[in-house]
Amino acid sequence: MLDDLRRPEYTGENRCWPCTASNAVLLLLACASVARLLPAKRARRLGVASVLGLVGGATIALRGYLVPGTPRFAPRLVDVLAGEPTRPTEAGSLAGEAADDAGERALDALLAEGVVHAVGDSLHLDERFRSDWRAAMRRVRERDLAPAVSDAAPVPVDVELVEGGDWVVVSAGGPESERWLSRPVAIAEVAAVRALAESGVDPAVRAQSASPLRAFLRECPDCDVELEETTADRCCGSGTSPLSPPDEVLACPACDRYVFRF
Repeated sequence: MLDDLRRPEYTGENRCWPCTASNAVLLLLACASVARLLPAKRARRLGVASVLGLVGGATIALRGYLVPGTPRFAPRLVDVLAGEPTRPTEAGSLAGEAADDAGERALDALLAEGVVHAVGDSLHLDERFRSDWRAAMRRVRERDLAPAVSDAAPVPVDVELVEGGDWVVVSAGGPESERWLSRPVAIAEVAAVRALAESGVDPAVRAQSASPLRAFLRECPDCDVELEETTADRCCGSGTSPLSPPDEVLACPACDRYVFRF
């Protein structure tokens, strides 16, 4: 049961401490408000506040955050408080949870269909596939993105565009399955699924293959600006702990989003 509640992408080595701290502060404020303002006897107020604290604390420990959408608003909150510009951020993927051998099966399929080529110890994207992928990205971004994401997802999902279409929220049923994709990531992965279908790649691995393929991008899927290899140089939004080195990322300097984390 606990495994179903855990979010490994936001806990353990991937825990973002500003997200954790901001949620802990909000939880403490909520507990204090209940203890002081709930219209009940003091003992009952303290009991309710204690239960709230235990449940909320367990949620933060297991999932990395308590307030829905924290991976999105916490980085911006840190930027505002620090007086710094927003740095590139990325979240989510169409693939969602996958079996342990999914990556290996996806790579085998990409190699078999000639989407990628092995040259020594390196992998290279087929240039004809790159051209087809870019054409698919142009078509995806010119139309309504929500139904395109829904069609490309490997399982039935609910899709919502938020913050003026800058982010795509994908849910397979319930908050625990919610994933946030930036617009460039959503465009890249939807287009990858379509291009992989044209290349004859097995439907079972198309969505799983779309995420690692983003490492081969040269231009932003949304604005065509040349991407840069840089680092996510702060904890919040980078998926690293304060003691870890910053993640290396492939980022769009114009969209202020990164499209792949190495």
